[in-house]
Amino acid sequence: MKFIFTVLLNLWCMALISHSALATEHDAASKILFNNVNIFDGKTNRLQNSMNVLVVDNKIEKISELPIGVQDGARVVNGNGRTLMPGLIDAHAHVANVGHKKMEMDYDKGDVGIMSSVKALGYLMDGFTSIRDVGGPAFPVRRAIDGGHVPGPRIYPSGAFISQTSGHGDLRHYNDPNPTLTGIVSSNRERMGYTIVVDGRARVLAAVRQNLMQGATQIKIMGGGGGASKYDPIDVTQFTEDEIRAAVEAADDWGTYVTAHVFTSKAIKRLIGAGLKCVEHAFFADEETIKLIARKGVFVSTQTWGLSPRLFEHPNVMKGKHAAIRKAHANAQNFVPWLMKHKVKVAFGTDGIGLEGGQKSRRYELHWRAQMFGSNFEVLKQATSVAAELLALSGPRNPYPGKLGVVEEGAYADLLLVDGNPLSDLSVLGATEQWFDAPTPGPIDTLHMVMKDGVIYKDKM
Repeated sequence: MKFIFTVLLNLWCMALISHSALATEHDAASKILFNNVNIFDGKTNRLQNSMNVLVVDNKIEKISELPIGVQDGARVVNGNGRTLMPGLIDAHAHVANVGHKKMEMDYDKGDVGIMSSVKALGYLMDGFTSIRDVGGPAFPVRRAIDGGHVPGPRIYPSGAFISQTSGHGDLRHYNDPNPTLTGIVSSNRERMGYTIVVDGRARVLAAVRQNLMQGATQIKIMGGGGGASKYDPIDVTQFTEDEIRAAVEAADDWGTYVTAHVFTSKAIKRLIGAGLKCVEHAFFADEETIKLIARKGVFVSTQTWGLSPRLFEHPNVMKGKHAAIRKAHANAQNFVPWLMKHKVKVAFGTDGIGLEGGQKSRRYELHWRAQMFGSNFEVLKQATSVAAELLALSGPRNPYPGKLGVVEEGAYADLLLVDGNPLSDLSVLGATEQWFDAPTPGPIDTLHMVMKDGVIYKDKM
């Protein structure tokens, strides 16, 4: 833990210095020309070879097979056949989740703010230029990033989890008072904005509106049992349909949507019936439910390491729930084939917890997901153009309304320059079999450049 913190802190300091210098250069020149790059555009299962790309300010202005004249004051980057691709998007992130036990027992808001900014840098240095944060106090670090004070990805924050009493977001100790019944908030994580425990339509409305007031781009509720929570068996369904509809109505009034933590078919059907546009995880859905998801155009933001045989090495999976999860696993082997068969919109997500664990989750997810889906292209599409479609569901609450997840003229200049072809080898993006029992992975040597919003944050050129 000390090692990864030291590494990330050093990278943070270097990125701050680099960001300051590059931002000054960018403000003066505002133009970067990439020559001789092979483009993965985020949508097509092939590279466009020997292309040239001009970035002006924070957008891609021109893409051409023909040479683009050197612009006055432009920086010219000779790609020498490297791959230029969209920045990656993690559609299920927790930038402020910097370790369950520490958050509950040892950290205050200052600790969380500092550690969140370190974790945000880790995402960016791994090539993730946008993340959809689905639970936790991500608002301060997002403001710091957007204000240019610290380097990090674009953040689409949900704010605190919204959970029923005894739900997946009820993080109290057993004898702590129930805030709905007593008005007393005793959980450190509820005080710090990780979760809100509410029951009934009126309290759900208040919680949703509170998150929207703070800057949520979408709302996250807990719709069923989970593996890392104390009181809710995996099979339980959470929130009544009326409570869920209250959340959907309040979000819709602000032009955005609700997503939900959920595993089982019963809970998924209730959520979709109440108007949800996205479900998280959903591993244990049957084929009938997958068909419903496809028919309704609902997104699935899933983390396939949750179906890995190595899942039980994850330190946050409650040991008392192993038997129930193993039984559900046995019935979930067709989950990915059904998603593919019924053409469900699947977004890439990692659900990375902690600093070191979050980094390992990103890299293991890239590796394991390719095994599950049988296609590097499918994984890359889920982590670029499809995830960008999900981000755009925030409508008028979208703080970055331009095109993300694609290399197209007019799109945001969120770009990676990679030494190698990720369509044939995901290890060039850091994909690895290393998991929680393995040494902390180092920097990705084949990731030569990371650009976000037209500014270069990592530069090995």
